Amino acid sequence: MSTININGTTLYFEEIGEGPSILFIHGMAGYADVWNDQMQQLSSAFRCVAYDRRGHTRSAKTNGIPESVELHADDAAELIKQLHLDPVILVGSSGGARIAIDVLRRYPKLVRGAALSEPPVFALSPSLMADFMSQVKPAVEKALASDQPQTAVDAFFNIIDPDFWGRASDDRKRIYRANLTAMLADLQQPLYQLTTADLGKINRPCLVMYGSNSTAWFTEIAKIVADSIRDCRLVEITGAGHATYAARPVEFAAAVRNFSMSLPIDN
Repeated sequence: MSTININGTTLYFEEIGEGPSILFIHGMAGYADVWNDQMQQLSSAFRCVAYDRRGHTRSAKTNGIPESVELHADDAAELIKQLHLDPVILVGSSGGARIAIDVLRRYPKLVRGAALSEPPVFALSPSLMADFMSQVKPAVEKALASDQPQTAVDAFFNIIDPDFWGRASDDRKRIYRANLTAMLADLQQPLYQLTTADLGKINRPCLVMYGSNSTAWFTEIAKIVADSIRDCRLVEITGAGHATYAARPVEFAAAVRNFSMSLPIDN
């Protein structure tokens, strides 16, 4: 459990294990500990690092710097450099997978490969984005206007993955609710611009995962991403919703392990 100064902020991170490096990137309102189960399973063969993204839990706030996928990708790249993780295997869920895609695009030399679980790259499907926002926006706004604005986090997760939120411990829900400001910044940031042609330029092996019980908002985009990356395999996590790693931790870890073991030592 340590902190490191990166790009004008301080990031909290945790590390366990030895071997090829894996960097875990959490999604909306999350924090490093959501990866504890994965790190325990994979640390026998890999050096596993997870961190709180800027503005989340134990990492410093953004101090007025505009939120963007690119900003978080810059943080991840600098963390990789400072901790000497390169070439690293990226593992990201949801918004963390979207950040991993940007690292792949702009910092390919730092990366061996990436496991991407349901990246919400809505620029790939404006119709899916419109449907997503038509449900999420009013629910979040209604909660924000109440006398308990932190329940906007509950409103969000009850839409995107009610099973995940229903199973979350009271302590985990408390931490997620405390990240309300970060969640709103994520929702309000500029749309991350990405095309299938951009994905076709990625030159590192990738694994894309999606949950069999997840919604079309995420599963359809996952399939577009997988179809567009040249060297990519697509895996369905049976019985999982959007938070695949939480619903099926053993299956998720096995998919990441098998993918990682298949990667060449030198890209």
